Amino acid sequence: MKTVLLLQSFHSFASGILGVVIPLVMKERRIDIVLIGFVFASMPLIMQFGRMFFATLSDFFGRKPFFMANGFLGAVSSLIYYFAHTPMEFLFGKVAEGTKEGAIWAVNRAYLLENSQGNWRLLVNLRTVVYVAFAIGSLLAGFLAALILHEGTMILCAILGLSGFILSLTLIDERKGEFTVGQALRFLDFRKKGRKFKIFLFLFFIMGLAFGFRSGYVIPYFLSVVGFSAEDVGLIFGAMILMAGLSSYLFSRCQDVKKLILISGIAYSTLLIPLGFSLAILAAALVVAVGFAEGMNSVGQEGILSKICDKESYGTDIGLLMMGLHVGESVSLALSGILIANWGFAASFVPAATVYAVFYLGAFKLYGEK
Repeated sequence: MKTVLLLQSFHSFASGILGVVIPLVMKERRIDIVLIGFVFASMPLIMQFGRMFFATLSDFFGRKPFFMANGFLGAVSSLIYYFAHTPMEFLFGKVAEGTKEGAIWAVNRAYLLENSQGNWRLLVNLRTVVYVAFAIGSLLAGFLAALILHEGTMILCAILGLSGFILSLTLIDERKGEFTVGQALRFLDFRKKGRKFKIFLFLFFIMGLAFGFRSGYVIPYFLSVVGFSAEDVGLIFGAMILMAGLSSYLFSRCQDVKKLILISGIAYSTLLIPLGFSLAILAAALVVAVGFAEGMNSVGQEGILSKICDKESYGTDIGLLMMGLHVGESVSLALSGILIANWGFAASFVPAATVYAVFYLGAFKLYGEK
């Protein structure tokens, strides 16, 4: 399990760097913000369809091949970004990056649950690793760009991807059973899922809608527009993710997951509403505070996943729920660029806050039901 967490740290560190660098590179290379929104909107969909495909296969063939694919595609996507100068070229990079994300998120949770007898708190540890590694990558991104230029950061991320591929070769794994189309389709059959699972699938779609209005390029681009340098953007964005990791760790032992879902949701929505109207220091402070609320949110989300997914199909069930989330995220990411271009960042952050309220109120009501 330590190897999986190390692989995740490589992946998230590189993602933290790219999360800051790519929006700034696209702005520097004069890509229109509406097109940036559409390019970033492609990634959640690509990630999720890849994730569902990989998750279903991994329930039969084991998890190791998909950790290997993640490392390889991490190197490929970073090299594509290195050469990209047009929206279409950046879109190709997002296709490779989305497939890379789909590969690791199809198997990381399932691998940990299988090797810990379903201990969901390991999923919180996974989230903490994700947040901390992503935060460190984001914090260093601006300084690395100043030191080795944007192109150098992409080469560094390619090296991290290759290192992840080599490390994944050491994983111990086994086949789950013989693959049959009928068995795979049975796992995907919604008629086999209970009422509670189906409602949470819809709620995860709503959560994705909320996340898309503030995810991807939105925060780094917003910070750049209000006057922060690339180094400052990296520091603030990294601090946001670091606070998310800290809060997920602090609340990981919370016994009342239902109450945490409600409290964290209220905090998240309340902080997002004034963000789009803020300038400079206040904007930075609110961004960091949003990170703390997101970390609390993640604990509740992992509790939901462990509660409603079947043990025989962890990978597929988690993938189905995340499909709802990422389809919603793609829709709102595509809209975000249009909203921001016409009415400013508040037109993206306020919908994020209000739509998320639908998720946390619904999840709070449903979580305790049998």
